[in-house]
Amino acid sequence: MKRNREGLLSWARAAVPLLVAIVAAAGAAQAEPPKIRVGIGAAAEDPFWLLLIKPDIGTAYGKAYTTEYTRFPGADKRFQAFEAGALDVSTASANAALFAAAEGVQFKIIASVARESPRGFYTKFMVMNDSPIKSIKDVRGKIISINGFSGSGHLWVRSALERNGLGEKDVTLVPLPFPAQGEAVKSGKIDVGMFPQPFAELAKRDGLRTVFTSKDGAPFEEELILLIAKEEYLKENAAAVRGLLADTVRALDFYAKHQRESKEALIANKMVRLDPAIYIAMEEYYRDPEAKVDVEALERMQKNQVAAGFQKHSADLSKYIDLGYLPK
Repeated sequence: MKRNREGLLSWARAAVPLLVAIVAAAGAAQAEPPKIRVGIGAAAEDPFWLLLIKPDIGTAYGKAYTTEYTRFPGADKRFQAFEAGALDVSTASANAALFAAAEGVQFKIIASVARESPRGFYTKFMVMNDSPIKSIKDVRGKIISINGFSGSGHLWVRSALERNGLGEKDVTLVPLPFPAQGEAVKSGKIDVGMFPQPFAELAKRDGLRTVFTSKDGAPFEEELILLIAKEEYLKENAAAVRGLLADTVRALDFYAKHQRESKEALIANKMVRLDPAIYIAMEEYYRDPEAKVDVEALERMQKNQVAAGFQKHSADLSKYIDLGYLPK
């Protein structure tokens, strides 16, 4: 019996360091917040980009979450990466999100980043100043660039054409990244380019002029850029997502109040490659200060997509919108 007790004591003494190490490792693992893999686009997301490069403007980074971001030149590739599970949270064109919802893709819309609104800038479709194209009625047989199929630009062009007695078959649509469209117009490779900010401001100074706008295709306020995530990820990482969205709201406020500082930081970190004088002076998009999604706008946008033949049927948007992760 004595030998057995001594054996047990010896085993216990040897096991204590191992148990301490296991507990310490478990504690360290619990202390590390989850890393959110974020997908971003090429335009109109400036306050959200600011948060990614300057997370200290929020309060939850490093406590509730950290981030790792990937930039995509087009909406279609970003959505493919999201569907494939390579991204946890992603910015998304609102029209592309509606299209995906109608096709049965499962995700949740959790916040708004920017809107196409008469209260701010809205996307321009532009040509060279000496182009014979004077209005959208002159684009028959011409090449028009968009940033990707099944996204906002695609719908705006189709709707604007149909409102003016034309159809998609009357033009050639070419997907191009936004940064490449200005040079493509100037070189004559395309006739009409699609220009969100900051590319529209740069194009205007390079001698391009507006032929039609997103509001010719959708003459009402729209959501432009949304944040989306999959329901399973949201449930498993609720605290991290709430932290990210709380900091997103703080970033929206900081960007609105400190635009020069914000834009200089974006330029310094190569998130935007523009002359600071052009970028700082440009007209801004309207953004909801609380990052709340305009549900009525999405419903109206979906009706527009169905009417234009962009969607075969409507999705039940109540199943796709979850604003419960935003700050109360």
